[in-house]
Amino acid sequence: MTYKPDLKYRLPVRDDVTEMQYHRPPTPYEIRFGDGATHYRTFPVEDCCHTGTRIHKRWFKAADDGLRYYR
Repeated sequence: MTYKPDLKYRLPVRDDVTEMQYHRPPTPYEIRFGDGATHYRTFPVEDCCHTGTRIHKRWFKAADDGLRYYR
């Protein structure tokens, strides 16, 4: 069974937007070594949106670090 998000009431990202900023909480490792702030990162819209749409995901896992980023 494949999860299909309900996108009926969500607005698409504007056409002029090319990047979106997401954030994540610090990992336990980062907290232990004193970097306990919220981390922000900018992603291209293609990575942040559901396939075939311009509707952004509420969260997703970044391919390069495997951490979950939230909108």
